[in-house]
Amino acid sequence: MPNTTPFYLLNVFAESHFGGNPLAVFPAADGLNDETMQLIARQFNLSETVFVKRAARAEAVKQLRIFTPAYEMPFAGHPTVGAAYLLQKLLDLPPHYRLETPAGLVDIAHDGGAVTLALDNGIQTAASDLSREAAAALLGLAAEDVAAAPMWVNTGTWQLLLPLASFEAVARCRVADAAAFMRQTATDFGKPQIYVWALSGDTAKVRLFFGQDGAVLEDPGTGSAAANLGGWLWQQRGGSLALNITQGDELARPNRLLLRVDDNGVVSVGGKVIEVGRGVFMLP
Repeated sequence: MPNTTPFYLLNVFAESHFGGNPLAVFPAADGLNDETMQLIARQFNLSETVFVKRAARAEAVKQLRIFTPAYEMPFAGHPTVGAAYLLQKLLDLPPHYRLETPAGLVDIAHDGGAVTLALDNGIQTAASDLSREAAAALLGLAAEDVAAAPMWVNTGTWQLLLPLASFEAVARCRVADAAAFMRQTATDFGKPQIYVWALSGDTAKVRLFFGQDGAVLEDPGTGSAAANLGGWLWQQRGGSLALNITQGDELARPNRLLLRVDDNGVVSVGGKVIEVGRGVFMLP
């Protein structure tokens, strides 16, 4: 018999069967080393693949290791939400528990069909060398489409956030020069990427563009960036906030996220998860 390990395919932040951000979850990954996990993530070629291992910390139910096709991430939102959804089903977990990531512990809550993660890692920010005008040019926008200078933010992983003036500006973003994007959006804080967003009432329209293997791709739904948006808004404005986030419509993969920040700056991001497949992966 070949050596195999089970996997599940989920759509995270999904309101319909073919919506959301696709995710592969390997719930029994204790026997997999770092090299094998990276190779499996490249095989699936999804935004991220998550591997579940025994927790090193007593406060956590399990440990998550999250890999893109190119590298490991200390934290990412949609893999954490998706893994939590699956683990509750497989292990009959209570509504509230913790998962361990390289970025720290993540509080999980299950309520009314939604899965929510909460981060209390604090909020780090750093200025970007990218000007408003240069950011606009990278995205095919006019300077007046950019509402403020981009800023690096970290509530779990570093990402570059760029506020835009309108939903229409968010929808118009196009990256024509991949080489310029790679040069101008990468720093020691993170990989090449820009998370663009605009607010209208209690709704934020967002998109995330990132560099991978020399190409610029778009993520359908990004929980970690939503958390960073919440942290940035809390730091700028203070007080609690609640936002409905729309993402992925330009990719025909609508994602719907719920963002909450309490008065103390604890950030929560959640949404619905739909299982769409399962199987076994054959190992060499």
